[in-house]
Amino acid sequence: MKVTAYVHSMLGFTLIELLVVVTVIGILATMAIANFSRMRSNAKRAACIAQQRGVLEAAYNYTIDFDPADGQMNVSVLHGAGFVPQGLCECPESPIEDFDDYRIVWQDDIPIDVDCLVKGDDHPWEP
Repeated sequence: MKVTAYVHSMLGFTLIELLVVVTVIGILATMAIANFSRMRSNAKRAACIAQQRGVLEAAYNYTIDFDPADGQMNVSVLHGAGFVPQGLCECPESPIEDFDDYRIVWQDDIPIDVDCLVKGDDHPWEP
């Protein structure tokens, strides 16, 4: 009788064991979700900076064909002139697809900077 009772208790789990397993799984899931959110945000930031570089290259090409005045210009002007595709006009973190999320700054007829208008402080870069 004692042998069968011992074998029977080995087949099941106690409530404490189940609670410990569920708690450990919950902690691991929380850490995974936090890491995923941070990595997703970093990826969007890197994509925005890469798009700013692409917009600056397109602005140089725009300068060859046109003579823009010093000051600022929205990326939608480059898109309208055919120098930038729609996908390059939109910050990955923008909630609205309006294709005007970047501002180009010209000085002495040369584009010197591209700013993200959606999250400019979070997406800085040096041209």
